[in-house]
Amino acid sequence: MYKGIVIEDNGEERIRYPDEYWQHIVLKTKLDHTFMEQIPIHWHSALQFVFVLHGTLNIRISDKNIVLNTGEGIFINSNIVHEIQGLENISEFYCWNIEIPDIASYLEYKYISYVSQQAEMIPYIHLSHKNVRQRELLADIESVGNIYQKQAMHFKLDIMLYFYKILKWLVQYMEQQPAELTYYFDDRVKQMMSYIHKHFQDKITLCHLSQSVYLSEAEAIRLFKKYVKQTPFEYLLRYRLEQSKYVLDKDKRSTITEIAMACGFSTTSYFIKVFKVRYGMTPKQYQKYQHINELHRK
Repeated sequence: MYKGIVIEDNGEERIRYPDEYWQHIVLKTKLDHTFMEQIPIHWHSALQFVFVLHGTLNIRISDKNIVLNTGEGIFINSNIVHEIQGLENISEFYCWNIEIPDIASYLEYKYISYVSQQAEMIPYIHLSHKNVRQRELLADIESVGNIYQKQAMHFKLDIMLYFYKILKWLVQYMEQQPAELTYYFDDRVKQMMSYIHKHFQDKITLCHLSQSVYLSEAEAIRLFKKYVKQTPFEYLLRYRLEQSKYVLDKDKRSTITEIAMACGFSTTSYFIKVFKVRYGMTPKQYQKYQHINELHRK
């Protein structure tokens, strides 16, 4: 799992804001396609802007795949389930997250709440250079990212100047769109994902998974595949592998067998086999590769 992204057992991303009274954060994020690095399926209450610094990203929202090239971006509305994958060797991008404020901040609360309430009608907006106004917005979002990285004196005021300008555009854009439902993600699928996240270290059966949401086994598979585009057990395997990668990065003392068992794999040989199929090298080779990269970064 990508380092710096904290995803709760229920699939919701926990965004850690450095200032609890100013809930904006811009993460400069890199994904390495060599190891199929991605930010897995998740959601968050915050509004989010993504701007691609270089490389290419695929953002999957429901049954849509939105490809973003260098200089392009996307707005993702509150609580929209999405996944981010890099399509080139290294893809780097800004993620600007803005939490829905407390009602005490009335003006921001009023307009940000309005935007978030349109999520089922407008789950995302693909920002393209082909549109003159969106081209300006992309430049503004990149500027916000650059300002946040430097954090010069009074940088928060500089960011808020851009934010109010962008928020006004969002509100006006949404006021002009038809009130038609375009997005839906079944809560029972979120519950099954949560069950997998909580119990991935244990033996999970289709019976247990389907019973957790009071569905038949066939209906649980159909529903999961409809919204996640994988069977529950394909998703479980991928989740276990992502967790194993995270442990391999952090834990230099445990053996490969101990890591395999901790991540829910029944045998070490099976763990090594599926890891190599997905990432092109064994777990041990991956650890050595990451260790060499760390030395080069120092």
